[in-house]
Amino acid sequence: MKLWEILRTVLGEIRHHKMRSMLTLLGIILGTLSITVMTSLLEGIITTVWAGFADIGYDGVVLVLNRGARDLRESAVFARSEGLRPRDAEIVLARRKLVTAVAPVTFWEEIVRNGSVQRKARISGVTPSYATVRNREVESGRFFNEVDENSFTRVCVLGYRLKNRLFGSEDPLGKTVKVGERVFTVVGVGKKLGNQFVNDDDFIEEMEGLYVPLGTLRKFYKGEAEPLDALAIKTGEVERLGDVKAEVQASLKIAHRGAEDFRVQNIAEELLRARQEVTEEIRSWTVVLSAIAGVSLVVGGIGLLSVMLISIGERLYEIGLRKAIGATDFEIFLQFLSESVILSSLGGLLGIGGGIAITKWAGSFFRSGLPIHLDGLAIALGTALVLGVLSGIYPALKASRLEPVEALRSSA
Repeated sequence: MKLWEILRTVLGEIRHHKMRSMLTLLGIILGTLSITVMTSLLEGIITTVWAGFADIGYDGVVLVLNRGARDLRESAVFARSEGLRPRDAEIVLARRKLVTAVAPVTFWEEIVRNGSVQRKARISGVTPSYATVRNREVESGRFFNEVDENSFTRVCVLGYRLKNRLFGSEDPLGKTVKVGERVFTVVGVGKKLGNQFVNDDDFIEEMEGLYVPLGTLRKFYKGEAEPLDALAIKTGEVERLGDVKAEVQASLKIAHRGAEDFRVQNIAEELLRARQEVTEEIRSWTVVLSAIAGVSLVVGGIGLLSVMLISIGERLYEIGLRKAIGATDFEIFLQFLSESVILSSLGGLLGIGGGIAITKWAGSFFRSGLPIHLDGLAIALGTALVLGVLSGIYPALKASRLEPVEALRSSA
């Protein structure tokens, strides 16, 4: 029997036993649908979560903060230091072994106005290196350069939300805003930070604020005598964060004349721990969802096996007749095995189609959509084919071993 004849027979069986065929295929459809949705959903979630972690901007970063004296002895020692200063960044870079970039940061709060619209916002004074250290990008325009920093230029980069609140859909580039009583030119707009899986108050505060050059903020607002609020220090040697921390402490202790009036927060290590926890959680969900898909497929396989056995019982006359006119055991075996594989493949294709439709629909809830995971489609279809072979072997063997006379007599 040729392949198209087998296919025609299978389709005829499905047409004549619609309900039975649908119930048979239901398990395989649900199983392959689960695999398709699960792999695409997990891929989308993993991509979104890691993008959110990248937005946090603390990969390979240690944070240096000011620290107050705990007793009179420390007060006496700390008096020798002026606290965190912009020149500390130069000293850390000059002595660097593992450090790749340093971003001094200081903050201020001020009313920001565009015409009659005004908002109280956090002003972040940063240098051009801040974009590199904190992995910050602009949605439009540009970030600061050395000329802006050295010449105390009154330029600013608006946070994503602040731009929408002050300008709405209008393009703010080249326009001016008032920060307090001083006029600043907008040169850039920051990208949106975070997503539905990774979001916190820092993201909101940053997007509701704006950046100005560090020198400008210190000269016109906070005062050049005031210490910085933080130094963000980046390394490419993420596995050596302990050594980076020690290197930074040694450099700053020299810069502060022996006073350890700062604390180094190993925030990259905390982020690494958070990543490991998320990885474990994703792995657990993968096991749970795989088990659900596996159970559906096993049920589908048992259903397929049962239907093939019933089908043989109903087609004894056909088997006996074919053998009587010359069909070999192998041809009978191949016929029923092919029917089983075709049935499971149809179920697999229907499941994959349903899975793609659900994935497309679910993708509308994700900022970057959900990718169709091609490996997942291959696994789903491959599993359906294997299931078809495994479920068809026994019924096919049983049919092929029937004697023609016995089969014709049993069908009478």
